[in-house]
Amino acid sequence: MSKIEQDSLEELLKQAAPRPVPSPDDAATARAAVHEEWRQVTAGRRSRRRVVQYAIAATVLLGVFGVLNILRTPPVDIVRVASIEKSIGSVFVLGDQAELLEVTDEMQVFSGQTIVTRDDSGLALAWGNGGSLRVDANSRIEFTDDDAVFLISGRAYFDSRPGSGVAGTDVGKTPLFTLRTELGDVHHVGTQYMGEVDDDELTVSVREGEVLVDGKFHKETIASGYRVSMAGRQQPSVSNISRSGEAWEWVHRTMPPRQVKGQTLHEFVSWVSRELGLDFHFDEELVEAARTVEVRGDFRSGATDALRNGLLSAALDWHIEGGVLYITENQ
Repeated sequence: MSKIEQDSLEELLKQAAPRPVPSPDDAATARAAVHEEWRQVTAGRRSRRRVVQYAIAATVLLGVFGVLNILRTPPVDIVRVASIEKSIGSVFVLGDQAELLEVTDEMQVFSGQTIVTRDDSGLALAWGNGGSLRVDANSRIEFTDDDAVFLISGRAYFDSRPGSGVAGTDVGKTPLFTLRTELGDVHHVGTQYMGEVDDDELTVSVREGEVLVDGKFHKETIASGYRVSMAGRQQPSVSNISRSGEAWEWVHRTMPPRQVKGQTLHEFVSWVSRELGLDFHFDEELVEAARTVEVRGDFRSGATDALRNGLLSAALDWHIEGGVLYITENQ
């Protein structure tokens, strides 16, 4: 800016009216308003900082409590609950990463494991507390602990006295075993029975002894020769059922291997007829011989083959009629 321009600007400013000065009251009011605005802004910032700090503290505290809770929780013991005696077809155990691992005979089964069977397969297990557990094709069963299994889908069969009728076999006391399902639990009282889960229906068929079916909405005690079906709140349906026949074929097929050595004919027939759900009758002329003649053999192909081969070795004939196995002399 030149000297002439500066002199002109000064002369112009001298001619302008002086800037008005606010009154003391107005100045005080303005200062108070600015102070209040500043207080609110800084208070909001402090409040937000406190919220963030509290949230962080709460997260840390929850994490500490979670760790302590885990440390307080007692570990779940994994125990052996059964051993595989016989497997047919494709049978798998669910691995730790949900992968399917094929089972082998004499493999041990532990609590927490799940077994899956495919088409045309089956499985027989020696239950750890005693008894024989068998699983049909297209089934899924979880081994929860040493006195229960959970049938997710498919069919399972339990025999609390699998050695009954075989000399030298100590049947012992009734084993602890409960068949659990999403629809209810099945408790046995010394028995042979089959449980089936199909969609929303639980069906229990009793071959021998008695079972208590404790459903979600109903309870039923079922004796030998009867079947009960439960579906939701509907009244249970109870009906007669044959102790042998097509419904039980898969059970015969999955019979565990049995080596018979030194058993009498009567003991052998008593055992195999029980496996088949049959009563038995010897021709009168065979009654005495049945208590002295011995049967030997290694039977691995199921109950029907065991019957056929065992009686063939004794040169005897047989036929089934009306749920009774008739033993006759070979013609």
